[in-house]
Amino acid sequence: MTGNLSLERGLAVLDLLKDTDEPIGVRDLSRRLDQSAAAVQRALNTLASYGYVEQIAESRRYRLGHSVLALARYILRKDRLIGLAETELQALAAEGCFNAFLAVRRGDRGLYLLTVQSKSPVVIRSSPGETFPLHSTALGKALLMELSAKDVIGVLGEGPLERLTPRTVTETSKLVVQINASEGIGYTTSIDENFAGLIAIGAPVRDASRAIVAGISVAYPRSVGPHVEIAEVGETVMAAATRISASLGYRGATSHQTEDPSHAA
Repeated sequence: MTGNLSLERGLAVLDLLKDTDEPIGVRDLSRRLDQSAAAVQRALNTLASYGYVEQIAESRRYRLGHSVLALARYILRKDRLIGLAETELQALAAEGCFNAFLAVRRGDRGLYLLTVQSKSPVVIRSSPGETFPLHSTALGKALLMELSAKDVIGVLGEGPLERLTPRTVTETSKLVVQINASEGIGYTTSIDENFAGLIAIGAPVRDASRAIVAGISVAYPRSVGPHVEIAEVGETVMAAATRISASLGYRGATSHQTEDPSHAA
């Protein structure tokens, strides 16, 4: 660790608690963090005093506290990108079968910022704050668009990449070819690559500097595939991404800027 050790230790505790389903004891935390139990206990005491962690009385184990939720609510309320994207995602999901997502890239993973569930009986359980693989998702591929082959390898490594279904692309070189092909049409796809039976279509969101700063996508069960044309959905997702980008100052394409977001899907 460098910088403020106490702060870094506390952030490491929060990060670990975020990724666990069950409360954790001090000794388990210290082992996973490779820190002394006394140091971890001091960090927990401080975090607990501000409500960022809480101790379960019966087991004396720790979990995230409600102050974390307050921070998340503040971000959702104040973040400009989320505010601009929400209307578009709601419109995409309004058709009934599309679950809609907004995400950014954080290292070699994607991070959901906003998810909107459709009225479809098929529930796709992804929540803001959760991470996802870049190589197997349409959203992840959209976030990797315009990176050179060298940069994609720098992000994901030489491979082989994790195989999540029989159709997952595990060779980085093949993934680069797939992404390059997507750049020509403006949207990305994931067909049975992340989850069997699921189709997803994504597009990048750009800011005034024309850099890709986020991505949006829709996902729907393959069972509705015969009734939904991927190319049409791709155009719809691109139009929504273009409107969000335009609101962020991007001027690379203006043809969709004045369209009514209520007709985004």
